[in-house]
Amino acid sequence: MAKALYVAYFTGVAGQSIGLFYIGDGMLVGVDVATMQYDGSYQANRDGSLEGVVEYVLPAGAPLITGAPAGVAPTRVSVELKLPADFADGRVITIETPLGPVNAKFEKVKDIPS
Repeated sequence: MAKALYVAYFTGVAGQSIGLFYIGDGMLVGVDVATMQYDGSYQANRDGSLEGVVEYVLPAGAPLITGAPAGVAPTRVSVELKLPADFADGRVITIETPLGPVNAKFEKVKDIPS
């Protein structure tokens, strides 16, 4: 898979958000407007889909788009991630998190040269 920057538009039952992500070299890292930082890894499958794990820390008191109550202390969350081949083609992908589902739409911003 080519290295690239992606914008992700997130929606949940209680709101929406946006994030910027680097995906390449087996890494998925990013940040969103709620200041959550994402750090993960993935493996590419033969069919072009990606499977991996992403971790992020919820800031204390941050409102969540899933509708889950905000924590009183920062909370680390781990999410198994499965992205189909051509995930940035405009389709909406549901990501199941421990705090509820999030719908995401990815758009490629720019390929990163090797």
